Amino acid sequence: MSNHVPNDTDLAGLPSYSDVQAAYRARSELRQNFMTLTNDQLDIQELFRSVAAQLESTPEIGEEHPLCAEWNDLRQRHRKVYRDSQQNAGMCAHFLKNFAEILVPLSQSPDISVAQKKQMIGKFLEAIPVHLNAARTNADKFSELAKEVEVFPRKVASALRLKAEPQGFFESVWTGLEELCMSIWNTLNRLLIKIVNMFKLMLSRLEKMRFSCCTFHPQFGISLDIHFTRYHSLEAELNSHEMSPRQVVGSVEEDAKAIAEKLTAFESAWHVVGLACTKLQADLALARGFISCDFPILEACDSNLRAAALVHTPLVECLNAYSVGKSPDFV
Repeated sequence: MSNHVPNDTDLAGLPSYSDVQAAYRARSELRQNFMTLTNDQLDIQELFRSVAAQLESTPEIGEEHPLCAEWNDLRQRHRKVYRDSQQNAGMCAHFLKNFAEILVPLSQSPDISVAQKKQMIGKFLEAIPVHLNAARTNADKFSELAKEVEVFPRKVASALRLKAEPQGFFESVWTGLEELCMSIWNTLNRLLIKIVNMFKLMLSRLEKMRFSCCTFHPQFGISLDIHFTRYHSLEAELNSHEMSPRQVVGSVEEDAKAIAEKLTAFESAWHVVGLACTKLQADLALARGFISCDFPILEACDSNLRAAALVHTPLVECLNAYSVGKSPDFV
């Protein structure tokens, strides 16, 4: 039975306690920032649709209003920003995976010279700014989009207020005529809808019909009995979809606020990615410094690389999941 006692060489590949603690902290932070993003994305899409439908169905705005086009532009920009960020996430995950699975093991190989190790670290350092700038760009785009969405309800309120308060005498007269014609049309339209709905309701509530004919002389008669279920007023049902301008603004404001909050979550997640790239850049620069001096400190270089890999490994899981629209599966 062997009584092998681990020496310094055996323990060189093991992470320190502080490295493990740093990895747990990183995993916890990533869990907080990435776990809800999949549901947030679905919610954002639904909220964009909700506001678009609200604008189109509001008589004072309608489908052809510039606000509808502006909202659709924000919606399309969000889709593009999200798709671009997914692509960036996949590329960054691949880079970090190569760091953990290629650079770190090779740097500890006895077959790799100091010069080769220094060259490899230099190549990875050159690639980091690409991913760092992409992370910052994504965070900025989500932030800008959130700000524009947040102020959009003010534009809706302004448009509705201008409709309600036309300027000038002739504009007031013309608007009054328009409103009179529109009022007449809306009244006739609602009346027709009520008539149609009444017939629909009558037919839907028809229980039975009984037809009888009496032919005994000298009496002759025909009777028709129709039975309906109990009637309920359609007024509340017809008016349930009509909202006042104040209610429209309130609804749009509530949805826009929810979108802005969820977009901020994406901004925060990419801020974390940017910080991770900055930290990796510092770790690699320090590791290269250890082997660039007159008396290279290989153990310190390897230890620094291992610690960096341990911290950034959970980020690879998060970015891979994000790139395909899923939540990271933390154990």
